[in-house]
Amino acid sequence: MFECKDIAEEASNYLDGDLPLRKRIGLFLHLVICSCCRRYMQQIKQTISTVSTLRPREQHDTDTQALAEKLRTISKTDS
Repeated sequence: MFECKDIAEEASNYLDGDLPLRKRIGLFLHLVICSCCRRYMQQIKQTISTVSTLRPREQHDTDTQALAEKLRTISKTDS
């Protein structure tokens, strides 16, 4: 039978579905009987959800040519 420490070690793999079936079933059964580990998994899910919502989006439309020109101009004025 799996223990709480197994949940802590494999939580992200469990949530990602990256575990072999036998281990996944064992961890699931532990979650059925352990309210502390269920709460822990809910906290991890909530953290992942929050971070993915708050993560700033990168802008891919940066004009690298204009940026390079500005940097050259700045470096010339500093010299």
